[in-house]
Amino acid sequence: MIESAYRIGHPAPFPIELPYRLIQLYTFEDEVVLDPFVGSSTTCLAALKTKRRYIGYENDKKYYELAERRIEEYLQSQNTLFNQQTNTSQKIALIANV
Repeated sequence: MIESAYRIGHPAPFPIELPYRLIQLYTFEDEVVLDPFVGSSTTCLAALKTKRRYIGYENDKKYYELAERRIEEYLQSQNTLFNQQTNTSQKIALIANV
């Protein structure tokens, strides 16, 4: 399912299935995924969903805040869904250069 640019709040979102498949293919669980252009955080979310850690970098404060919000929403949904604490060690860093 492709999420709309309007709903996400970023002009160029891409399906999470793209980074999800590549992350599964080229990394092992608990390895680190680097996303130097976080944007709407799709790659970081795919890393979390595949039990990888991530480092994300974003120059634009607006998109940094968007990414941070989407990641927190995902982590909260996992806590609520499974009624337990999500392993926050997966979340290494989301860096803004503002």
